[in-house]
Amino acid sequence: MAKRFFISHAGPDKPLAIELKSLLDGDAWVDLFEIELGQILWHEISDGIEEATDFVLLWSAASAQSRWVEYEITLAFTRWLEDRAIALRIICLDDTSVPFRLRPFLQARDAKSAPQIADALRRNEPAPVPRRRFFNRNEEIGTIEEHLYSSTTAAVWVCGVPGSGKRSLAREALHRITTGTGTVATIRVTEGVAEPELNLLVAGELRLDPAEAGASLADITAHTSQMMREFTAAGGVFVFQDAEHWLAENGTLGRLAEQVISAVTEAQQNTDRLLIFTSRRRPRIDSSLAEAIQSFYLPGLQPKHAIPLLRSHGADATDDELREVAAELDGHPLALEVVAPQLPLTIASLLDKRHEIATDLIDPARIQDNTWRMLEVLSLVDGPLSGHDLAEALGLAADQYTSAVDEATSYALVRLGSSGTLTLHPLLRDYYLRSFRKRPDYAAQTSALADLLLTRLRSLADTDDGYVPALLSTVKVLGLSGRLNEARELRQGLIGTLYETGLELFQERRYELALEHLDEALTGDDEVDLPANRVRMKTLANLKRMPEARELGDRLVRHYPEDAGVLRDRGRVEQIDRKWSDAISWYEKALPFRRHKAQLYADIAQARVRLQDWPGAAAAAKTAIDMGGDTPYALSTYSQALEAQRLLPEAKEVMSRAVAREPKNARYRYRLGRIALQLNDRQTAMQEFQRTIELDPQFVEAPLSLASIQIDEGLIAEAKATLAGVEESPAAPAGVLNNVKAKLALAEGDLATAQTSAEAALREQRDAQNLTVCIRVAIARGEARDLSVGQVCAQVKLWAKELDALGELASIVDLWRRFPRYFD
Repeated sequence: MAKRFFISHAGPDKPLAIELKSLLDGDAWVDLFEIELGQILWHEISDGIEEATDFVLLWSAASAQSRWVEYEITLAFTRWLEDRAIALRIICLDDTSVPFRLRPFLQARDAKSAPQIADALRRNEPAPVPRRRFFNRNEEIGTIEEHLYSSTTAAVWVCGVPGSGKRSLAREALHRITTGTGTVATIRVTEGVAEPELNLLVAGELRLDPAEAGASLADITAHTSQMMREFTAAGGVFVFQDAEHWLAENGTLGRLAEQVISAVTEAQQNTDRLLIFTSRRRPRIDSSLAEAIQSFYLPGLQPKHAIPLLRSHGADATDDELREVAAELDGHPLALEVVAPQLPLTIASLLDKRHEIATDLIDPARIQDNTWRMLEVLSLVDGPLSGHDLAEALGLAADQYTSAVDEATSYALVRLGSSGTLTLHPLLRDYYLRSFRKRPDYAAQTSALADLLLTRLRSLADTDDGYVPALLSTVKVLGLSGRLNEARELRQGLIGTLYETGLELFQERRYELALEHLDEALTGDDEVDLPANRVRMKTLANLKRMPEARELGDRLVRHYPEDAGVLRDRGRVEQIDRKWSDAISWYEKALPFRRHKAQLYADIAQARVRLQDWPGAAAAAKTAIDMGGDTPYALSTYSQALEAQRLLPEAKEVMSRAVAREPKNARYRYRLGRIALQLNDRQTAMQEFQRTIELDPQFVEAPLSLASIQIDEGLIAEAKATLAGVEESPAAPAGVLNNVKAKLALAEGDLATAQTSAEAALREQRDAQNLTVCIRVAIARGEARDLSVGQVCAQVKLWAKELDALGELASIVDLWRRFPRYFD
């Protein structure tokens, strides 16, 4: 394979770079040298790096200060991280310190002339790219190759957990077994890819004209099929990433998966043609298609390959220690990449990291704010912004932007697209999008990003590689900004994008706007409209339009009586209307048709919690957990049901598991603290309440509970400080706040304030805590002779009866033992 060098350098080193180019065998690309003056474009540089086999950096004091050199390093390093075949080769021209991440790629120091550098590059072959050592999926690559040359196989589904390397496998396999450029067309599937979007994506990937705007779905489908047939007949291979979105509720192929497979399949004529799907879920293939459609599960890396992966990402330990890490993480590549810089970790911590992969990969305290904000913007925009636009949107200077990209790539959080734009790892998108939605300026930022996307879209020709992704993202972000009319003007009929936008608006609880988008996505075809109608049903319920929600739900149930998703959503309508028994009935109807039933049992458990059917809730939650649905939600529900039955040690153990699985969930931390308090484990309770406050300062119950314990422990000054932080909060429940104030006043001997606060607390809520504090205040007043013993006894007798009725006999006995004369 001929080498093509990309020579990165700063302006003062340009003469040396140009001379070096002339001396190197094969081709070389010198940045800025091959771009016409005034036409310096980010994508020109990214294309040069994309086509290079070797990235040669002339490192000097000047290049260390160059923003363009920093940008080129970031692109090259990202490509190297992405398992692409590029060698990084660093030539030191002076004594300027080399960044730590680049030191493994040093080729020569103090090379002063172009011939010396050329000789060093020829003499010193770069170290093998680490993926050649640790990727090693030869068996799976062989499987794909066999199916490519099989006359019966039309499609292969590569399945595995998120981050297991499915897309890398497909890319590597096709890199090895196909030749020529343009032989692989990659389509990323999302919930927003329906027939119109698929047509645009295929046309854009193949550089063909899409179907006419406004064409019927039948015509659009026929046009897409024709493009695909011609491409595969010429030896092309399609890769559909994240194709789990094209599977039905029960795991069978959805309509779009069936469409693309039928478009290119010919009985016994499939040699040299193949569709590859990567998916988190494994499809259920009908027996009639068992030969034509194959699937296999991608297991974790073997230790001999996982160890080099860990070392390449900064792990420093013995082979035995790293082998143990690989075993605990099941060889999961993304988990290994994330954990490597954090080693050494205990086995318990490693187990926690397995679950963090699906929720919170990177602690925000560990990465800079600019990187975090960049990830949030990418979660919304999903890729089509150039680096320049992205930096502008974030208000970052070039050095700040490249530093953010550097950090994100080092944690394997972003990927570099072929056009040089950054995309967020799909596993992380929902996490950072939730974070973005919490920002107070979320709406303003979303609208500003929509404006930026519009500007970028208008600068692109519809034949440009980036046009289709930019169009789809712009339509979606306009919709999220509440600008549906502007989205319509860009292109009519994008039913998938409208549905995806409506779904995100529903998740944001912006129900009126969600309904507007979902209505716009309807086509009149029951099958096509099913996903949108399922969300419409729940949207109508949340808008309190219950008759319409039930009517739509009943119609869907008549048409799809064995669709577990439809039956579950119908139950959700009843749950929204607080009809708990009816909701349970629908969830139970869905059970026989659900392949994985754990989530339904978790739903049943939550509804039984609402009914205060604690044994039933515990049984349903435990069933969900035993069936593999040990989500933090299910664990928390199970713990709540155990706590209500006073099975406190068991409740604490289960709640601890939920906290370990989701350590940044403030509500889970608080519930664990409350259980610990009931077990008289005050130290644990205080720790959990304090951690809750750190995680969510707005969680007002935590400081109130913490202050209450601090008072009991005699930490009066600390209690005052804790209480001061929440005293003026309108969210603080008056009954609880006054209860704590009464306890504090009692501790300080201020009986008048204690009396006022206790009475105020009891007026708000006549619960065990407030009744108990009233008894304590009355007894304190009796001890101080503010009230006679007879007066105190009369009040205590009434409140003790209420406590007894609430099942709090233990509290009465405790007070009686301490102050017997007031309980005659």
